[in-house]
Amino acid sequence: MNLKRIAFLFFVLTAFSAKAQTKSDVFRPEVPVTWLGLDFSRANFIGDREKFGSESDVRHLLDAWNDLILKEPDKYDIARAIGRKKVENNLQAVKAHNSELDVLSMFSDAEKDYLHLKVSDIDEIIAGYDLSGLSGIGLMFNVESFNKTNKEGSIYVTFINLNTKEVLFSERMVAPPHGNGMRNFWGGCLFDVLEKIGSKKDGFEMWRKKYYRP
Repeated sequence: MNLKRIAFLFFVLTAFSAKAQTKSDVFRPEVPVTWLGLDFSRANFIGDREKFGSESDVRHLLDAWNDLILKEPDKYDIARAIGRKKVENNLQAVKAHNSELDVLSMFSDAEKDYLHLKVSDIDEIIAGYDLSGLSGIGLMFNVESFNKTNKEGSIYVTFINLNTKEVLFSERMVAPPHGNGMRNFWGGCLFDVLEKIGSKKDGFEMWRKKYYRP
């Protein structure tokens, strides 16, 4: 086989790999998924300002919420929620991205800042990420808001083609917070979102009917 043919086959295989991930692949248990973490790019924290503390305290919380899911995998079972035996974890891109955010601009007392994102905003957020070195399907939670006033958190559950940074689909989920301390309080919201995703009538099964094509 000459070098030109080898180069052509490599190009074809690379192009196929980049386009291979589809909405339907999200629902195929044999297709690996990488958990990317909690993104706070356009998050709003409504109410309870004093309990968040200083800027460094807020930055610590962003990491703590991400670490909570990794430290308590039996409770925050990403794989079970999306019909997998396991998921890979790679939070490097999300943590690096979160570390560059102006966290003090996230605070608000305005109700309009609760449900303020559109799916097109999620597309823009993902486009701004450095996902080099990652491939296949990624799962990211884009936090829209933690609203103490309404006692509810809103999160976009986002599946991504990591080869192209195309958002395969992104769906908003809301859930109440519960628990002691700021980390665990909103960790309770994350837990309930995962429970909703994994339920037999909501979340993943509802999205399957919407997006899956055999």
